[in-house]
Amino acid sequence: MSMDLFKASFGFHGMREVSSTATVGATVSFNALQAMEATTVTFTSNGKSEDNQTAFTSLVIPQGGAIFGDFTGVTVASGKLLGYLKQ
Repeated sequence: MSMDLFKASFGFHGMREVSSTATVGATVSFNALQAMEATTVTFTSNGKSEDNQTAFTSLVIPQGGAIFGDFTGVTVASGKLLGYLKQ
């Protein structure tokens, strides 16, 4: 595991709260999104998914759930996320 990924996984680069009222810019990159409550989120993933899908719309992450990857353009329709900054 690279040192940068190790640091990022523990929030070394910082975190941001993301909700329908606490938004982030489209160019902010996250390596993990953790739901503080059940959250409906839309984002672009620069990683590869099983079917090479890169845009996800209205994905529901249950409270306490986390997803890992390379996320930009994160917007929340309902709920609240903690986004771990990629860099």
